Amino acid sequence: MTPGSFVDIAPVQCHEPYVVSICGTSSAAVNATWRAALIARDTGATLRVLHPVGDTRTLSLSQASLTELVDDIRARTGVETVIEGVKGDVLKRAVEVSEHASIVVLPSSRGHPLRQWIMGSPAERLIRLCRSPVLVVKRPALRAYGRVLVPVDLDDHAVFLMNLASSLSSGSRIRILHVLGVADERVMGAISDPQDALRQHRAQGAYVALHRLISASDAGRPRLDADVEFGDAGVMVLERAAESEAELMVIGKTQRGLLADYFLGGTTQRILAHARADVLVHAFARRRGASVVLEEASADAEWPTPLSRMKAGSLAATGRSEAGKSEAKA
Repeated sequence: MTPGSFVDIAPVQCHEPYVVSICGTSSAAVNATWRAALIARDTGATLRVLHPVGDTRTLSLSQASLTELVDDIRARTGVETVIEGVKGDVLKRAVEVSEHASIVVLPSSRGHPLRQWIMGSPAERLIRLCRSPVLVVKRPALRAYGRVLVPVDLDDHAVFLMNLASSLSSGSRIRILHVLGVADERVMGAISDPQDALRQHRAQGAYVALHRLISASDAGRPRLDADVEFGDAGVMVLERAAESEAELMVIGKTQRGLLADYFLGGTTQRILAHARADVLVHAFARRRGASVVLEEASADAEWPTPLSRMKAGSLAATGRSEAGKSEAKA
């Protein structure tokens, strides 16, 4: 077997759609593969396991335990599973097969601090390069996800993230969170309304925009709850995730070009590093312009919000436009 070659060690042909799992010999990797199997079961996909091997002897020694794992997965989930032994860079192979994968799954891991500062963690490297969503598994894979948190910007990417979260959860309610920044409020308040009134304008507009996006999603209002907070996006997302004991967080990341995108955005890195929940990240192409969803929000919308008892006219044009400028960046 030559470097970079791939060897199937399970007699099952992999059919699309499929879920990709990177499975080494650690307990964390096996747990992540079980999570991948649960997702494959719930979405009707094949499970494709990429197993890194150093040489033919290592592959032979691993085959018994991997075969046992596959047999157990098939018996408990009924999922068709194929194992692919990879000699070489398993992350590179994962990127190659991600083009036709519904999701790529890997365990959370901490390597050499300097190497990760320079190159990024395996998860960060995959997120930068993969064409499919990447799931970083931190929790025991015991059942389908129940409590799900989806931080969003107020644009059409939010609908995709809502649908993605809905497809991976077990019919439970999903919390949709938008965080409004506060850095510009002093200046904004000095030239317009007092800070409290300004926040009311911005929050009401954000709630209306969130409900428009929820209505456009496949899950719809019965399963999705809207929430708006003020503050630093990374801090507020982690606080709300801990408060709700979220099992899964679904976040988006905007690609910004090769150089700018070499390192992930600060919010994404912070969530990956500190979240206790599993984290699913999908990288979107660069946005063509600012969101128009919030700008089209109307104060007369029928959706209820915590601010629904505000006086008529609370959605001033200034509040609507400024809210769009301070969206949370994931």
